[in-house]
Amino acid sequence: MVNIISELVEIGLTEYEAKAYSVLLKQNVASATEITKIGNVPRGRIYDILNLLIEKGFCVTVPGAVKKFKAVNPEVAIHNLIELQKRKEQRMKETAIILKEVYDKQEDTSSSLEYVQVYTTKTSMIKKAEEMANNCNKVFRTFNKPPYASKKKYDNVIRKGPKFKAIYEIEENNLEEFISWVKYYEQRGEEIRLIEKLPLKLIISDENKIMFTLKNREGLKNDLTSIVVEHSDLTDALIELFEIYWEKSMFIEEFKIKEKV
Repeated sequence: MVNIISELVEIGLTEYEAKAYSVLLKQNVASATEITKIGNVPRGRIYDILNLLIEKGFCVTVPGAVKKFKAVNPEVAIHNLIELQKRKEQRMKETAIILKEVYDKQEDTSSSLEYVQVYTTKTSMIKKAEEMANNCNKVFRTFNKPPYASKKKYDNVIRKGPKFKAIYEIEENNLEEFISWVKYYEQRGEEIRLIEKLPLKLIISDENKIMFTLKNREGLKNDLTSIVVEHSDLTDALIELFEIYWEKSMFIEEFKIKEKV
């Protein structure tokens, strides 16, 4: 019975429909109660299931004092299902034509902001940042500031990919671990400098894509929102901003000497 049910589900019946039909195949004629008990089909749904089988051409009712059901010959039943699917496919094609006519009649409402994407969950932000790192060819620049989304970022990409230049806002309340963490990435090839304060979280991938993260208003479900923009004008301006901060920031060893860490 398990193989029969699997095959029926594969061709488009639900599991409960397949169980009910498999009972009818073996019993020839059965009541709803019998199908429920033998096929382990929920009592409260049995008549809905049987009505769907009738609609799909897999069973018929047998008149009598107690209403019973009989399986339709499988060859006929499957032919009925094929015809039903053909009708659905034809309806889909007709619907597609209607929708395309509506689509083609629209005015060009494409937004000048199509190059902007918004991310509101931590998982989506991390995933997008990793995607930008993987697709970077030349230089990957970042402003990094607390709260840090991930302390295991871009590891494989740093070792084999483009040049990575990163400025980190110093995490004063967690200094020892912070220094250990940034040293870890410096040893893997990331060019790192430290600074007391950064204006925002920022990623610049090559010269055509940026991602910046902003704090949301208090009370919102998500603390941060990240915005990705693909626009060379804005990217050029932010590269200049990055270089200004790069010049006034410190090397890790320079900071350690200054702060006697």
